[in-house]
Amino acid sequence: MQFFKNINLVFVFTLISILTFTNVLADESINAQNEESSQEVEEILVTANRTEQSINDVSQAVQALSGDDLQDLQITDFEQMIDLIPGAVQNSSISQGSNVYSIRGVASAETDGDATIGYYLDNFAFSLPGRPYAPVTDIYDTERVEVLRGPSGTLYGLGSLGGTIKVITKDPVIGEFEGSFKATLADIDDGDSSHTGDLMLNIPLSENAALRGVLSIKDIGGWAEIIPSNQTNGNPYDGITGRLKLLLEPSEDLSIKFTYWHQDSEQKFANRLTYPNPPAIDNTFGETYSDFTIYVADIEYDLGFATLQSTTGYMENTVISNNGGFIPGIGNFSSLWPLESENFNEDLRLVSNGDGAWSWIVGLFYQDGETFGGQDVLLPDFGFNSINASNLLSSESWAVYGEASRTSADEKWVVTIGGRFYEEKRSFNENSAVELLPAITGAPEPIITNTVGVDNATNDTFNPRLNIAYYPNDNSMVYFEAAKGFRSGSISSTSIMTASNATLGGTNYDNASEPDTLWNYTLGGKWDLGSVQIDLAAFFYDWGDAQIEISPALQTIVIPIGDIEGRGIDLTIAWDTPIDGLSLYFSGNTNEVELDNVDDAIQVKNPFMANGSQLPGTAKTTYSLRSNYSTEMENGMTFNANALFSYRDKVTSVFDGRVSEDIELLSGSLSVARDSWKVGIFGRNLLQEEGPSGMAGGQHIIPFPRTLGVSFDKNF
Repeated sequence: MQFFKNINLVFVFTLISILTFTNVLADESINAQNEESSQEVEEILVTANRTEQSINDVSQAVQALSGDDLQDLQITDFEQMIDLIPGAVQNSSISQGSNVYSIRGVASAETDGDATIGYYLDNFAFSLPGRPYAPVTDIYDTERVEVLRGPSGTLYGLGSLGGTIKVITKDPVIGEFEGSFKATLADIDDGDSSHTGDLMLNIPLSENAALRGVLSIKDIGGWAEIIPSNQTNGNPYDGITGRLKLLLEPSEDLSIKFTYWHQDSEQKFANRLTYPNPPAIDNTFGETYSDFTIYVADIEYDLGFATLQSTTGYMENTVISNNGGFIPGIGNFSSLWPLESENFNEDLRLVSNGDGAWSWIVGLFYQDGETFGGQDVLLPDFGFNSINASNLLSSESWAVYGEASRTSADEKWVVTIGGRFYEEKRSFNENSAVELLPAITGAPEPIITNTVGVDNATNDTFNPRLNIAYYPNDNSMVYFEAAKGFRSGSISSTSIMTASNATLGGTNYDNASEPDTLWNYTLGGKWDLGSVQIDLAAFFYDWGDAQIEISPALQTIVIPIGDIEGRGIDLTIAWDTPIDGLSLYFSGNTNEVELDNVDDAIQVKNPFMANGSQLPGTAKTTYSLRSNYSTEMENGMTFNANALFSYRDKVTSVFDGRVSEDIELLSGSLSVARDSWKVGIFGRNLLQEEGPSGMAGGQHIIPFPRTLGVSFDKNF
């Protein structure tokens, strides 16, 4: 009953009306669709349920972005791709290795706490204990990116509180030698030039083995002034990503893949600005660095009745952000922030084969990870320093999970029931200190208070999922889903928590938080009308004792501030228009994500977090409009034109409550291709949107300045 109490009748009535109307429309369009099959939108296959299905048959809010479409739009990484995902927001950015995102308003942090999105590189679960950062991912030679909106706690588990993003890269092709490369050269408004290069080689090794390698290099020019040194364009970025995949198929039943990833990026200063317009950084020093190395083994063996799948992976990840200078309202500062993470995980799955009435999946998951480091902050104008760079957070967890689906005899109903039992042991080995300086104590020397100790926490949860799908015909479906998401409890520094409790007026928050859970309810539908495909979902979630990052004493803590209720609508439309070669796409989200039962002390300290307020870090409305036009020219060439417009509503900073206004971005590309080559021009931020788009950490984040460039692609 909680679900219906919290969604108003107008919302429900409108949704039911849309579902009914479009369902009737789908029935009436079957004959027209069969007669005009040439106008159909291309079928997209996804693996959202850990088995390959047409996206139109998946009874979830799932979005698939093909690698080819992303290349046509000149989208090369997560930061650019996020505009295509309805309800997705970038919550924070320091550099490439410390970007934070959220989906459907499930936003909790800028720098601390576990992520609310589950990230997967192929089948490997990318996770940094205690940090919400997304992987640095170059998308060249990617098959597709899948986005599951809403908790995926059964099949994907820890971290998938608001959704899951899977980057599916291309596998080696046995028996064929092939390759491709791409080069771009671009100019940044009031900044330096940039150039990038990508190379792919697919090499057959035998009749049952092949190797595929990808190398991506970026040299991105700077565009911000460094005030103390009077340096222009002082924040350039360099990155290199390499990926090797070895595929072995000893028999028809057995497939083995070994994957090696390495990414390395470095930026002078950072993407956080002291002043947004013109972009300027008032820092005397600054350097950000990140890298990761990942080793993965994927094994599949067909047992006949089912397929046994195993993914074994190990990752080392480093993120370093060191900078110092001046922030208005804070004063002079130095921040030294080294983080080193390791993660081993094993995911063993058994997936049923066949087209019978029953289908199922069962699995075991194990993870052992740690993050060493923290933030040293020196604040002479406030008279204290906080030292936390020698802390160690460890996490060991295991889970058993499964789902079973039953299809009715007339194949119109499919009922899915699943669950995941999860247990984690987490420990925090703290070696931190607070230094009170003579400026505030009057003592001749700093007064130093050391905190050394170990905090342990053990948590377990059972995450159920129920999904009921109805297929009135081959071209439409409606579905209902109830699912629970889970995220581990955060453990913060005792010294920072002590200072925060004092600043909040004597609260008694423990540095080890309880886990938070989110119940999500979705009512949706999908309709294939031939030239038009529609994906509509209305959702409501109840997020109890939500762990949210706040900064009452300037440094961040993650605590259960209260309860959160979210409701909204996702809508995606793909239209293959009557104009030959022209396709249009719309994706959008509107939502309300409201705070409730927030601690009075937090409401007094942070009035922007009062009961009834929109959760900081969330945008009430996001949408994108995309067009693609392709036509054959008389000279044998193919002309292609792409455009993307995206809108994001205003967002409040969880750090200090400042508001970044709405953002409108326009990008586009034109190209001509013939046989194996393609040459084009492209532009990003063509409207010269200046932002700021975010206010993380008391500083400013702005959209990347307008960029105009040329590209050249070659296949061989």
